[in-house]
Amino acid sequence: MKPGARQLKIIDLIHQQDKVNVPDLVTLFGVSAETIRRDLSALSAQGKVQKTHGGACAPRIIGEGSFQQRLRKNVVEKRLIARTAAALVQPGDSLFIDTGSTTLAFAEEISRIDELTVVTNSSDIARIIAANPSAQVYLLGGTYHADNHQSIGPMAIAQLKNFRSQRAILTIGGIHQKAGITDFSCEEALIAQAMIAQAEQTIVLADSSKLQLVAPFAVCELNAVDHFVGYKPPQEVLLQALHRERVDCLFAAEATK
Repeated sequence: MKPGARQLKIIDLIHQQDKVNVPDLVTLFGVSAETIRRDLSALSAQGKVQKTHGGACAPRIIGEGSFQQRLRKNVVEKRLIARTAAALVQPGDSLFIDTGSTTLAFAEEISRIDELTVVTNSSDIARIIAANPSAQVYLLGGTYHADNHQSIGPMAIAQLKNFRSQRAILTIGGIHQKAGITDFSCEEALIAQAMIAQAEQTIVLADSSKLQLVAPFAVCELNAVDHFVGYKPPQEVLLQALHRERVDCLFAAEATK
């Protein structure tokens, strides 16, 4: 087995078992302990595992960083994901769009579509969509966060209950075969839940850094998602879970071939 394939299998095992140890991996793959340690060191350097004494576990989650940092991360992936997701939107659609770097790119992609009705908690997204004079835009009020120009909290959630939409477009903190959809912010997770409750369909956008990642706050189970739009197919265990829940999966890397 080539190192890349072996390392992917190690990641799968960690997601299934929470942790692995060197002796068990030596037995499983029939390679030396030194080879396994090199694999774990490489995966640790990529941030995909956290090395422990005698093995490895899932990386410790400490947060996403500032919004400006997220805007600079995986820019090409996010743009292609946004373009792929935009194909799901038709003139005259009504949409909920939550705050995120990927949904910001999505807003730019759909801003040329006419007669949209958009409800959002992001002042940046509201500004982008409102540049099209045919659009109706509703900006939720509430507790304002300057870092990502969004409104959150009970007031924003209460206002959401006055709306219905065809689709909720959500960016996320992580997607995992067992934990489902999660976020790094409790307040943002609650906004996402409120949007899901008031929408006919839920569309989740996630770049490769979110795959098989578990953030601290639950948003929904996989079976609440109608469409998942990513850059490339996730590892088999997550892809199978999405298929079991009949989630329609679209991958930008395949769509742009």
